[in-house]
Amino acid sequence: MKSLLRGWMIGGLLIGSAASFGAAQAASATAVLKDAGGQSIGTLQISEVPGGVQVSVKASGLTPGGHGMHVHENGSCGIGIDPATNTPKPFFASGEHFDPAMSKQHSAPTTPDEYGHAGDLPMLMADASGNAALTFTTHKLTLSGMTGLLKRSVIVHALPDDYKTNPAGATGARVACGVIVRDGDTGRIYAVPGTQTFPEGVAVSEPRNLIFTGSARTGTIYAIDATSGAARVFSPGGSYGRTSALGMKLDAQGRLYVAGGATGTVSVINPDGSPLTTLATPDSPNPYLNDLVLAPDGSAYVTDSSRPMIWRVTPDLKHIEPWLPLQNSPVQYMTGINLNGIALTADGKALLSIQYNTGKLFRIELASRRIQEVKVPGGLMYGDGLLLDGQTLYVGQNRLNWVSRVQLGADGLSGTVLGHTAADGLHYPSTLAMLGGDLIAVNSQLDRTMSGTPPEVPFKLSRFAKF
Repeated sequence: MKSLLRGWMIGGLLIGSAASFGAAQAASATAVLKDAGGQSIGTLQISEVPGGVQVSVKASGLTPGGHGMHVHENGSCGIGIDPATNTPKPFFASGEHFDPAMSKQHSAPTTPDEYGHAGDLPMLMADASGNAALTFTTHKLTLSGMTGLLKRSVIVHALPDDYKTNPAGATGARVACGVIVRDGDTGRIYAVPGTQTFPEGVAVSEPRNLIFTGSARTGTIYAIDATSGAARVFSPGGSYGRTSALGMKLDAQGRLYVAGGATGTVSVINPDGSPLTTLATPDSPNPYLNDLVLAPDGSAYVTDSSRPMIWRVTPDLKHIEPWLPLQNSPVQYMTGINLNGIALTADGKALLSIQYNTGKLFRIELASRRIQEVKVPGGLMYGDGLLLDGQTLYVGQNRLNWVSRVQLGADGLSGTVLGHTAADGLHYPSTLAMLGGDLIAVNSQLDRTMSGTPPEVPFKLSRFAKF
């Protein structure tokens, strides 16, 4: 890798005229900066570099002098409520400054994240003609992951940044805004109804051209037309006691199986949306049925993220039984979310399941119930939903805001991470499904339920090409 040229670097930030790298950038993104009247005044371009991003900004029509510039949490430049005046103003739908370390402190661009917003950028300096240009490299931000910029907004302010005054450095009015979008992204977004839906599971019926998703908070199941995007309630929350909907799968008869999370239940819904049955695991503290997969014999295997057990729904849909106790097994349960996503191998002989809080992937033989770890260098921390396509495993890593592609070895006991995608719109992606040659990821926003931050609405599913 060639050295960085002609710049100043401190605290993870380099400002200068250029940066040169021996390898091609893996990905790039752009935000078109527009004023409150919707007129374009410039662009912000981002390229991945090893360990960070290079940012280039060009703008015109500004007043001469310094202009604070910040990345905000939400990917929206709409009108929102200014909390200082409780009045609607342009660009306030962008939310607060991007602050993944939750420092709650405005600071300089060189300040470590735990002491200042990651989204606090260097100032733009406009010349006497109102033109500004700036290029810098920072290792505090990335395109994807916990410090990812995709689908966030960048705001340019009227005044210079003092890099200390909360919440925005005394930078005055917001004069321009742009949403950061991955270059070349040809994916599609499906809107999910509701303001507190927090979707988690997804299943696809190609014969019916429908995508199903469900609310982790209410248990309502929605059906979305894959062509038009029209969404409707397929089965209301509360049906047969279903108050939460997590992982879901369709069987050959078109019946939808739904894991019920903290209710400790699995619900089965008829193809017309009417409830067929709800099966409950035995009463015990802290159940959390998280995901499920269907086997060739009609059984459904269900992960429990809190209790060390894999459950089995019998093919006759009359019972849910403890199938594989995990005490004294290679899967060591600990505080937090344990086994999460689950998938069936291509030959139908084994299960794969990911342990969320360790990043470990396990293979479980259906016949012998033998458990072995699938060794993946670097692990798969925060692994949520799994989707197996032959020997290619896709993993939604929710806190990292990306989907990983893992190539499994011929023995089924090893894997190599070949890459990640932070497709446009990914926000705490949970489960995955396949439609034709595309992947569909659920943008659960469940991180917002933990932080207390209001969710971005509408909730969304992201559809993008397999990679």
